[in-house]
Amino acid sequence: MIKNIKIENIYCVGRNFEGHAKELGNKVPTSPLIFQKSNSTINTKEKIEIPKNQTIEHELEIVVLIGKDGAPKTLKDATAFISGFSLGLDLTDRKLQTDLKAKGLPWFASKSFKGSAVVDTNFKPECPKEFYLKVNKKLRQKGNLKDMIFSFEQIVLHLAKIVDFKSGDIIFTGTPEGVGPLVNGDQVEMGFVSHAPKNLVVI
Repeated sequence: MIKNIKIENIYCVGRNFEGHAKELGNKVPTSPLIFQKSNSTINTKEKIEIPKNQTIEHELEIVVLIGKDGAPKTLKDATAFISGFSLGLDLTDRKLQTDLKAKGLPWFASKSFKGSAVVDTNFKPECPKEFYLKVNKKLRQKGNLKDMIFSFEQIVLHLAKIVDFKSGDIIFTGTPEGVGPLVNGDQVEMGFVSHAPKNLVVI
């Protein structure tokens, strides 16, 4: 387990699972689709606070931790920049996102509200292959690394052509199908298969 992490920038990858792209009626991308959340969105607690009078959906994702400064030049170099793996929820105001997309506007407001980057800070040195999300003990999402369109290394290398990394940067690497709404009182369990889960409650 990697401890005492100071999270810096938050990068996110959209539509990295074909099933999720299709469930929202989107085209499957041919290169990583990148967006950001502000640093103030980070929530590492056991409570998920969602805005009132808004439909907020969960998107379960593997979160990659960047362990050094700079920018890799090859896929092999990209591997050396990754220092850990965990899970997170990219919370999304779906109605607002749909409205913004229809107008050709950026998604920022639908993705970067307070507490919308839920992160388990128990980063592992190696990434388990399967992960899942349960809401009120019912399975909502289940993902497998083999179903990712772009690998962790491909994502890191693609981002490195745009930015220089800082140690402590994190990357949400895309969600499998099964996204759905969260409401007050929901009991949420997210975890890697065969590992202890993280339990959260929606307030």
